[in-house]
Amino acid sequence: MKMFLQALALFLMLSFAGIAVKVIFFPMNTFEKSVDTAYQVTDKVLDGDKAIYDYEWFKRQEAAIRTNLQNEVIAQEEYDTYVASLPADRTTWGDFEKQEEASLRNSASALEKLTNRSMEDYNAKSEMVSRNIFKDNLPSNVTRAFYAGKQLLE
Repeated sequence: MKMFLQALALFLMLSFAGIAVKVIFFPMNTFEKSVDTAYQVTDKVLDGDKAIYDYEWFKRQEAAIRTNLQNEVIAQEEYDTYVASLPADRTTWGDFEKQEEASLRNSASALEKLTNRSMEDYNAKSEMVSRNIFKDNLPSNVTRAFYAGKQLLE
């Protein structure tokens, strides 16, 4: 019985010693894992191909936004010109005129939605720390107000 108690005491002491060692070295283990993770993230984020891809994405997206805005202006002008050529009294419009007006209005609306989506994508990626470092001199956040009065096709 005495030997059993000694064995049990030895087992408990070793168990507590193992737990104590884990508790003591836990911060070091956590730090080591954090450093390893940081190196892995840095390798993936600062990869040369990825840096070029992200930079080019921002350049293409910003150019697409400017083009979309210009296309919106053109579509709105087409709509306004067409509606101005029609009689003011909409009840006198024929089926063709109504369909053409609706088609031009829908085109302008679709272009506006496309531009909004492009801006949302740009701004979302711009807020990602792992991507926004590759924007170079491009704007951090694009809105319609940002482009108001700017030369859209530069």
